[in-house]
Amino acid sequence: MTRAIMRYDFIFITAALACLLTGMSMGIWMGIAHDFTLSPVHAHLNLLGWVTLALYGLIHRTYPALGQSRAALPQCVLAIAASLTMPAGIALSILAQQPIVAIVASLFLLIATATFATMFVRRARASV
Repeated sequence: MTRAIMRYDFIFITAALACLLTGMSMGIWMGIAHDFTLSPVHAHLNLLGWVTLALYGLIHRTYPALGQSRAALPQCVLAIAASLTMPAGIALSILAQQPIVAIVASLFLLIATATFATMFVRRARASV
């Protein structure tokens, strides 16, 4: 039985574009309202959501063998979930002084990034 081929490049880039549109809309809303209290949320949504997820997608596109790793699906799910949860956690931290969601999301982002780095290095070594 063969494993289904996941299009991680498409998944990551689609999630990144959703984050970009949300982050841009949030920036416009803050500008119209002249209330920049949630600027860190906007910044993290654009940085983690748009930039990081888009880079994961482009790297998967460049190195399709990354998608064959057993860690690819958990890394993808964890990276996207944490990239969406982190800005929400920052908002909770700012508005309700509840930092735990941001703390947990940041740890999950670290795990997702370490997993991606491991997958990439193994792929790079295998191709040499």
